[in-house]
Amino acid sequence: MSTARRSIMAATATAILIASLAACAVGDTAQSTEYQIKAAFIFNFLKFVDWPADPNSDPNSPIIIAVIGENPFAKAFEPLQAKQVGGRQVLIRTYKGRQELKDSDGIARFADRPDLPSIKACHILFVARSEKQHIKDILKPIENAPILTIADMPGFLEAGGVINFVLEDQKVRFETSARSAKRARLNIRAQLLRLATRVIKDDAE
Repeated sequence: MSTARRSIMAATATAILIASLAACAVGDTAQSTEYQIKAAFIFNFLKFVDWPADPNSDPNSPIIIAVIGENPFAKAFEPLQAKQVGGRQVLIRTYKGRQELKDSDGIARFADRPDLPSIKACHILFVARSEKQHIKDILKPIENAPILTIADMPGFLEAGGVINFVLEDQKVRFETSARSAKRARLNIRAQLLRLATRVIKDDAE
């Protein structure tokens, strides 16, 4: 079997997996299950989003998934850290939210935080609900960085985020902004866009 055919089959299998995840129901009290499903979605997003080439980076360097704020995933990402995407290890990082950073370090603005370069080096940044009041403050300094920003709160796409999880009939779905993806120089493949419940189109379209 040719390499191209194997790649197509792998992409098709992943698309089927994402579609099946969207069909999984979430119980009323099963927050852990909900975030296990969201963690699996996030991992599979890596296979359907293309980041811009960086000639100065090591092609074998880890793929970094980060959570900022009160982490709702608990141990949901742990099984994923043993997996690889395109031969690259997946690492999980967490960052302090606005209030915690202010209380511990006296830093109020996201743009002033000393770990901003580290955050900009992430491939995916999940913004927790604890940061709901500070979304624009978080997104503005990184809006042109090649980061797939994700959350699960109303208004996230309109504020400049790329992907937002929603619950429909107790099932985890997602919506996306092609406009924000283009600003971040990310290419979301058609297979993923077709599964989104809503797509905010690029202004140029």
